Amino acid sequence: MFFPFSRKASANLWWIIIGAVIALIVVIILLVIFTEKTSTLDRGLNACEGKGGVCAGVSQPCPTGTLLNNAFECSDSAASCCLGVPKRCAGGTRDSEGVHSICGKDVCQQYGSKKIEYCQPKSK
Repeated sequence: MFFPFSRKASANLWWIIIGAVIALIVVIILLVIFTEKTSTLDRGLNACEGKGGVCAGVSQPCPTGTLLNNAFECSDSAASCCLGVPKRCAGGTRDSEGVHSICGKDVCQQYGSKKIEYCQPKSK
């Protein structure tokens, strides 16, 4: 037996197709919006200083109390990320060789884009 399509059934089919197209457009728009937002978030999550790290210059060793970590990025692509608990040179005095009283036998050196001073092993 052959049952021809009724006009009501074909009208319902068009509404389903129109609804699916609208839903697809909404999904694409949401995808574009969230992709732009997450790329900014991704840069922030990969930042060394965002993890409490210190960015050491090309010829600088990591500050005392930190270790080199290449998993995170610095704003300067040539700099290296040092993670750990660096010892800050806040207050105190320096002797004639640059040794800081807070750093013990280490010297104070500026690190990162904020130019904060941390203790660094004295070069020999």
